[in-house]
Amino acid sequence: AVGVGARTATPCCWIVRHRGVAGTPTHSVITHPLYCNTQQPRCAPTPRMFHRYSSLFPPAFATVPLSTRSFATTHYYTPPTPAHNNHRGTFNNNNNNTKYQEDNNVFVSQHFQLDTSEVRDFLMRKDVEARDTPSHSIVKNCPECHAIKNNTDQYKLYVAKDTGAFLCHRCGTKGSWYSFKRMFGSSDRAIYAAPPTPPKEKKLPDQSVVAHYPDQLYEKFPNVLRYLTGKNTELKQRHLSVDVLRKYKVGATTASFMGESGQWEQQECITFPWIDVDSKGGNTKETTVRVKLRSVQVKNNQKIEPAGGTWGLFGWHTVPPDAKEIILTEGEFDAMAVYQETGRPAVSLPNGANSLPVELLPRLEKFETIYLWMDDDEVGQAGAAKFAKKLGFKRCWIIHTKDGDSAGPKDANEALVAGKDFEGLISRATRPHHSQLLTFNDLRAELVRNIHDHSKTASGVSYAPTMPIFNDILKGHRRGELTVFTGSTGVGKTSFLTQLSLDLAKKGVSTLWGSFEMKNQSILRKMVTQFCGKSLIRFEAKGKEGELQKILEDFSALPIYWMKFFGSTDVDQVLDAMEHAVYVYDVEHILLDNLQFILAGQATSAKRLQTMGKFDLQDHALEAFRRFATINNVHITLVIHPRKHEDYEALNTASIFGSVKATQEADNVVILQKGRMFKYLDVKKNRFDGQLGTVYLRWEPESQRYAEMKPTPKQKEQEEGRPNAPSQDPTP
Repeated sequence: AVGVGARTATPCCWIVRHRGVAGTPTHSVITHPLYCNTQQPRCAPTPRMFHRYSSLFPPAFATVPLSTRSFATTHYYTPPTPAHNNHRGTFNNNNNNTKYQEDNNVFVSQHFQLDTSEVRDFLMRKDVEARDTPSHSIVKNCPECHAIKNNTDQYKLYVAKDTGAFLCHRCGTKGSWYSFKRMFGSSDRAIYAAPPTPPKEKKLPDQSVVAHYPDQLYEKFPNVLRYLTGKNTELKQRHLSVDVLRKYKVGATTASFMGESGQWEQQECITFPWIDVDSKGGNTKETTVRVKLRSVQVKNNQKIEPAGGTWGLFGWHTVPPDAKEIILTEGEFDAMAVYQETGRPAVSLPNGANSLPVELLPRLEKFETIYLWMDDDEVGQAGAAKFAKKLGFKRCWIIHTKDGDSAGPKDANEALVAGKDFEGLISRATRPHHSQLLTFNDLRAELVRNIHDHSKTASGVSYAPTMPIFNDILKGHRRGELTVFTGSTGVGKTSFLTQLSLDLAKKGVSTLWGSFEMKNQSILRKMVTQFCGKSLIRFEAKGKEGELQKILEDFSALPIYWMKFFGSTDVDQVLDAMEHAVYVYDVEHILLDNLQFILAGQATSAKRLQTMGKFDLQDHALEAFRRFATINNVHITLVIHPRKHEDYEALNTASIFGSVKATQEADNVVILQKGRMFKYLDVKKNRFDGQLGTVYLRWEPESQRYAEMKPTPKQKEQEEGRPNAPSQDPTP
């Protein structure tokens, strides 16, 4: 490069042979920040002409001595930084010197990958002028650059299409995909969620108390120990060894849960500690940051203590410091089963297949190979695909427990009970497929799951037990779908949807509420009332403060978030907030109430949309939401008001405001009808299997919830004689 020795090049660096300081032959690797984000000699040299890329380097390139950093006999050199440039460096996803990275506090793995169209789609939505190369989008004007005096100094902001990482070669600003989006107007502050607490301020459990949980398992809770170590399949015992339980520091205690009678009751619980390890100074210190409690009597009764603490991984303290691979499982029993059978490092995610908190991503950066062992069902496999994107497709493998056998075990613990060959299952793990490409085996596995789930009347998350008839019709709540929900003004659409979303959140479905018509406080009050099953006025009396705080604490553990928008809002801003929530909070269900309020008086920021009429704007929004649901594999429930109609006039799909695109784009169309005697749900479209039907509802004022009902023959006869009677039997 400077006139000495032979030189070869790779797509990201040059390897130059020259004489070292002592006169001995050596090689230098000269990197450029746009093309190389590593400080290790990983590039296989191929003959290239150096001058092909030489124009990318600053003029001072040849005048600065080699860096003193070395790897064996290889030296690494980064081009010098101009005086005004405070941020120049390697081209990667995270940069602590970039203010956008500091402001939004969102960690992005260096292995993170985007769908090929995401960068292009975002630039088009924001009307950002850019050029395309096979690997990058090059933006014309960087928002961080000072005023440009001539056109020759444009197109310096490079965005990698596969990761979204960006670097401006004029001002040096760089960062992750989410930093780039924020730089162009996308806000991560449009969502209500608990603010991140600095590590020193995180609540910790009483270490002296949790330290006794493992001993209590063997001394005070023989039933719990028998459940964990027993091998009685009929009793669903777990087949775990005492040695494994001790290694993972599993314990037992009691905790209070709401019983079926509505009263609090004490139940025996298994304790799963999240233990962090600090090895500074040669001494190893273990700290239990939180504990998950799971009732032995009722599987769904679980809690994490203390509330508001940090996130952790069950079994993290068992992972060797030099481990290069790890197995992430959906449940605690699965992690212990994997370790028991293979001896491989295995940890459990805090929320199963529902979420992988971004706070945990930094500790997973060091692993070269990550096996995702989620449940082999639709929810588990969807979670595995979502996590693989966060962690990086190239280092992830997905393990399929059923191994092609539809009747096979669903998870690792069931595989342990069934005596399966764990190493064989791991050896047959598959790569995550591209989001827009599928193989026959991908479709085959999904088809088999759907067929067998069909026999259980649900292919998604069940709406039962609160809405069993509704669940029988729609076959559950599925990801990747768009549901259009409508009904007359004041009929109770919001009340029904808060109840439905609350019931799903109780089952772990991470939910994002966008209420553009009602204030979030009103939505929250309604949901808390439905959560506790009684009017909040009851808690105004003295002495009830503690009970109310207990309810609010339990409610806060639910994965529910709210958008801060209200009234007319740019659809692009809504989409940006939705994408942020999907990445950071692993949101699976998004409710938008309602489309007319979002678009009311819309003055869109996109120039290409400013000449559109209201129906065209609505069609554009529907298309965007439909695309978002498909690409991000989330369920969107979109409320659209009907056209003007007479009271007690039955609504149909033609009653939905706007063009026919609303019902064409939707997978499901559900109408909340107001009859003379009853309210009822009218399922007018069900793309999954075509079944339609009617669900009669009864309103319960105290809990502000709906309950399904079956009218008596006389009531049905009276209702069907009215002008707004349903056309189908309520129990299809």
